[in-house]
Amino acid sequence: MAFNYHRELQAWVVPLLLVGFFAYVMSHSFLSVFEATADAMFLCFAIDMETNDGTAEKPYFVDQELLTFVSQSNKLTEGQNHRSTRSFQDNEDGTELQPMV
Repeated sequence: MAFNYHRELQAWVVPLLLVGFFAYVMSHSFLSVFEATADAMFLCFAIDMETNDGTAEKPYFVDQELLTFVSQSNKLTEGQNHRSTRSFQDNEDGTELQPMV
């Protein structure tokens, strides 16, 4: 509205910077809430794994999809650790490409 009533205002940089700043503040606020939610979810997951053992007396309260995702990622991490600890005796200079699993 300021540009419509005052034609001498031709500074487009200030409104652009203001819009950019407020967009940054809003996105930062949203991602902060998302990060806090994800952290709380993983803390609850860790406490559930620590206090329960999956038996009928102490069942897991975590979602099955999250449990399978974490177990699969643990298997992949263990495979990568095993692959990285292998010696490079097969290859003299250690530059053999390993397939991504």
